[in-house]
Amino acid sequence: ISLQGVVSPCIRKLNGKKMHPLIKDIERKGLSRRRFLRNLFLTAGSVSSAKYLTACGGSSSSSGLQDAVNPFVDSGFATMGPLLPPDENGVQLPAGFTSRVIAEYDANVIADDGTDTGYAWHTDPDGGATFRTEDGGWIYVSNSERRDSTTGPAVAGTAYGPPNRRQDVASAGLMTGGVSALRFNARGELIDAYRCQANTTTNCSGGATPWGTWINGEEILDGLMFECSPLRDGGDHVHLPAFGIKGHEMVAVDEAGRAIYHTEDAGGDDRFYRTIWTAADWPSGERPVMDNGLLQVMGVPAGLDAARQGPTPIAWHNALAVDQPQFQNRHPDSTLMEGNEGVWFLNGFVFVTTKSDDTIWAIDTIANTIESIYDPTDGPIGSPVDDSEPPLAGVDNITMTLDGEMLVVEDGGDMRCMVLMPDQTTIPLLRLPGDPGATEVTGVAISPDGRRVYVSGQRTFNSGDGAIGYNIAGLTYEITMPFSVQVDRPLARPMPKV
Repeated sequence: ISLQGVVSPCIRKLNGKKMHPLIKDIERKGLSRRRFLRNLFLTAGSVSSAKYLTACGGSSSSSGLQDAVNPFVDSGFATMGPLLPPDENGVQLPAGFTSRVIAEYDANVIADDGTDTGYAWHTDPDGGATFRTEDGGWIYVSNSERRDSTTGPAVAGTAYGPPNRRQDVASAGLMTGGVSALRFNARGELIDAYRCQANTTTNCSGGATPWGTWINGEEILDGLMFECSPLRDGGDHVHLPAFGIKGHEMVAVDEAGRAIYHTEDAGGDDRFYRTIWTAADWPSGERPVMDNGLLQVMGVPAGLDAARQGPTPIAWHNALAVDQPQFQNRHPDSTLMEGNEGVWFLNGFVFVTTKSDDTIWAIDTIANTIESIYDPTDGPIGSPVDDSEPPLAGVDNITMTLDGEMLVVEDGGDMRCMVLMPDQTTIPLLRLPGDPGATEVTGVAISPDGRRVYVSGQRTFNSGDGAIGYNIAGLTYEITMPFSVQVDRPLARPMPKV
């Protein structure tokens, strides 16, 4: 049972402001709001359905609330041991986990039955997601962040490029990014590979929508956002002008709130955004009228340093000059969030990462506040299973289970995917081969059956003699876990006809 469904009927007002009822009870009982939010990672799903109802219903018993604050959850991730020496693919995993390479740059993807799909995997694999399919299988989509002559200017503050630069390159068919897909059957066997989106550039990350499509953007200063189907022959991709022109990163959909949150990472002068719709333009259970969305940028009047100490009010400002690059049209009251990349929506909270300071933030969409919930300089760091593991660093894209367990991949750091636990300790799920100064871990996603994790080494290639090199390249891996986790992935659908 989703916490969103539990909380909504009993939202109360405190001093005229809406607040999560659980947060209200936490503060009334003198308990730590920040600790509670950290523990939300492990209590947002199955445990919450009973215990949060007790808290929200005003029962005289506080046992449910206390359990929520001090949760004991049977998390498979909590049972993982330390990383073992590299396997035959160069991947370090805990005992009981296995890896395989499922796609390699410039090599045709081979199906598990030995059939050549005829599709050569793209370079620089980046953001990814999974979708259910009607036959009981699933699709993993992956962006290509390959750069071309549309990529510059490289830093904010330089002159905007020629007005027709993008059009000229696109018309010549020289854009080399886009989106590819790998399809699996109900047994988890790889059966197909194909292109979903072409003639776009530097496609970094994105997000799956509840209506079964993939929103993805270009990580350049004049980047655009697009929407495509994960299906083969699912229809043409479309441009989404209501997301603005900026260095696009990841996307998170708050369907009940009629908002889509999206991050920016281009040159360090970055902001955090959302696009919102009216009820008329986003009917419940349907795809919004995309062109009618309103782009907004977040401001934190008291500053992010205040948010490191506790919940701090935020304000949303209508973005300026939506049809022009945002780096040239910053709203004066917007707040710098350098290197914000990962974003995920779960149960009324939006989680955001900033790799510039290795911080993870929680935005309470009901109370309209932001606060830090992970900072490597505040409290326990490292790994509870291996003291030699360095702290989580270069926090980048994230994915979460329905129980709130957060998987974080590192851009820089130590080439790991880490699981963030409630007490701020982190447990390594895997380490990919490669120098973090030359490549990074990307595309983290969990299969709909909850048993497999997909990641890529973005600029990594296998030289054929066991050595790992770096160039325009990329390896995409499937990691099989000895346990399953709870996820809810959308059903892949074709692009709607509008």
